[in-house]
Amino acid sequence: MNKLFNKTAIASIVALSVLSMSGCDHAYKLDYPVESKDGASAAAVKVKFDNKSVFEDKAAYAIGASLGEYVAQMQKQQKQLIGELPESYIISGFNDGVKGKSALGREEVETILKDLDKQIQEKIEVETKKAAEDNKKNGEAFLKDNAKKEGVITTESGLQYRVIKKGDGVKPKAGDIISVTYKGKTIDGNVFDEQDKPVEFPLDNMIPGWVEGLPLMNVGSEFEFYIPAKLAYGENGAGQFIKPNSVLIFEVKLVDVKKPEEKKSEEKKGEEKVVADVKAEEKKVEAKQTEEKVVADVKAEEKKAEEHKADAPKADEKKTTDAKAE
Repeated sequence: MNKLFNKTAIASIVALSVLSMSGCDHAYKLDYPVESKDGASAAAVKVKFDNKSVFEDKAAYAIGASLGEYVAQMQKQQKQLIGELPESYIISGFNDGVKGKSALGREEVETILKDLDKQIQEKIEVETKKAAEDNKKNGEAFLKDNAKKEGVITTESGLQYRVIKKGDGVKPKAGDIISVTYKGKTIDGNVFDEQDKPVEFPLDNMIPGWVEGLPLMNVGSEFEFYIPAKLAYGENGAGQFIKPNSVLIFEVKLVDVKKPEEKKSEEKKGEEKVVADVKAEEKKVEAKQTEEKVVADVKAEEKKAEEHKADAPKADEKKTTDAKAE
């Protein structure tokens, strides 16, 4: 946060404002005290807009309103990190900045904002660490209780699973391509990923819990895995929903298993089919063009024959005339 706003940010805010207002009735009136163009006091002037208002005035107000909304939203979101900032000082700082009469120098403003950003980052780190510790405790407690449930099996690594349906197909091995449907959720029930249609993955590229768990399944099987954080995404977490040290629950159905060479063979066959289809289309086009040319040539010959037939009486008449002349 070296600078609070820049041109790109303002442009983005203006664009968002336009989108948010696009569905609204443009015949509106806004009543808000501001300073007039001639420098009159804020309390003496009120902004009123209607369809006859000058565009530049409305655009200026829209930018100001958007910036205000942005700051308000930012303050609300970060209140727990930086506390509640005095609104009067924010407004005063904005007004002074617009007039070029800031009570703080440019370097001082940037230094303060950098310090503010540092404070926010430090508090985020503290809260993230605390959340990770809480997640670890909650995850350990969940796995301890879950291990006691009927049908749940715990491996040496700590991976837990429950057989929902036993299949009779082959089991995947390291290096295989797996085809699965699945649903992933956290222990509080939040679903972070779900695939209803089969998707393919290289088994070796999956998280450790999958690498260990999938080879326990036969094709056609359906298992529920309870994966400790150390066999999932660990202290880093992943994305917005998988927090650090999260235990993950996956319902997995193993649809098919392919060897890498089978996958390559399928891809090659697919490429060959595409090439064959393209060539077939090209042949169809060529055949159509040839057919059209033959038809055109036939019509041309027929036209010549008709023209020759029409000219024949004239030629005979000319011969007769020439003979009489002799």
